Amino acid sequence: MAHQAIETRLAQPACEGADAKDHTETDHALRELWNSTAALRNMLDQDSPLSDLELLLLENRFHVIQTTYYRWNRKQRGLPTE
Repeated sequence: MAHQAIETRLAQPACEGADAKDHTETDHALRELWNSTAALRNMLDQDSPLSDLELLLLENRFHVIQTTYYRWNRKQRGLPTE
């Protein structure tokens, strides 16, 4: 389901005017995240070993993404972020 929501969002044309740049940057960031996620999924599906440092960095990135998303989501719903 989330996969479809992202593809739908990415398939929309850029907005006109001032929002066009933000929309394009958002689309680019989402595409980069999607491509990176797919590459990581494929690597992990092959049972490729990761070093301890790679695992730590991966877990840190997941934490950053999750924290940022939760903060953004709360702001979108008008809830206090702290």
